Amino acid sequence: MEKISMDTGIQIVPMEEKHIPALAQLERLCFSQPWTENGLRSELGNRLAVFCVAEQNGQVLGYAGMHCVMGECYINNIAVFPQYRGSGIGTRLVQELIGQAIQRDGLFLTLEVRASNEQAVSLYQRLGFYKAGCRKNFYTAPTEDGLIMTKDLKQEKEEIYEDTGN
Repeated sequence: MEKISMDTGIQIVPMEEKHIPALAQLERLCFSQPWTENGLRSELGNRLAVFCVAEQNGQVLGYAGMHCVMGECYINNIAVFPQYRGSGIGTRLVQELIGQAIQRDGLFLTLEVRASNEQAVSLYQRLGFYKAGCRKNFYTAPTEDGLIMTKDLKQEKEEIYEDTGN
């Protein structure tokens, strides 16, 4: 398994058309109900959507996407190719979404995650998300509860304003 160091030229960039085939492949690899190429492509023109890609030398390593509407931001997707997991890519992707949510005047950021996905739950908790609820039998193939996790962005905004002297 190829592990990479975060100082090896990994960039987080906005999703573009060129990324779509690799992202659809990643979706099929990671999720029982994957987004299609057309579904991903439709987000390119969606002004409410923020989709970003982790890449290195043009190779897609992972991606994340969210929608922000009237202060409410919802993370739809986070996925990293298996051979690159454990390298901090997921953390950087979520941090990018947090920053983008703040820029879009988001009040909070929320997501659902499989209850059994301990690695993802741990990541979200490290980044300040807390368990806000549970959706019974939310996921299929296999059927599983979805934990609702939320991050209040008010404190993040206050820290930014303090740092800039505003």
